[in-house]
Amino acid sequence: MSVADTNSIIRAYLATSTTLTTLVGTRIYCPRLPENATLPAVSFFTRGSTSTPYIPGYLDPSIQFDCWAKDTEVAGVVIRGFAIARKVYRALYDSLQGIQNVSVASPAHVIGTDSNDYNCILAHTSNGRNKPITGPLTATYWVATGGTGMGSTWVSGQTYRPTYDILSAIEEVQGQDLVDESIPNYFRTLTFFRVTIRAE
Repeated sequence: MSVADTNSIIRAYLATSTTLTTLVGTRIYCPRLPENATLPAVSFFTRGSTSTPYIPGYLDPSIQFDCWAKDTEVAGVVIRGFAIARKVYRALYDSLQGIQNVSVASPAHVIGTDSNDYNCILAHTSNGRNKPITGPLTATYWVATGGTGMGSTWVSGQTYRPTYDILSAIEEVQGQDLVDESIPNYFRTLTFFRVTIRAE
């Protein structure tokens, strides 16, 4: 069974969508929008999921997406934030709705026995021979990231992969325009997608 991080997989996929990144750049956040973030931006989080013991390697999270914007002045003309948020939503929709069998580079990320972080570079089932860094096959399956303490705990008998497949993405609730009274001048369009990921 895999320990796939579905949020990382979805973010990695969205970061490759020029339709979306043309509008928001790298401002794709999970699980929430940072305080004083530059807008427009997208934030998302997993709100729930279903699973079946008959197909354990398939994950089916329901994701809430928030497309954020605020009023912007361009050449003396004010573009309303709700219009920008709606434009970001349309780019998100075009990036996700109806995709099928898309391979996404989102390597498994673990902490080695030396407390450094490692990314998976070749799919495998973990055992003592490929455990970073004490296993003799470490270099075949793992590469150091240069970071420390950000990976998950390595577990024997798990499936680790450098890529995952998004099998489908279907919008569950169409975009809803919202104004948050607690954050003046911020506008957002809210939507939900069901995303199916092969994680083994």
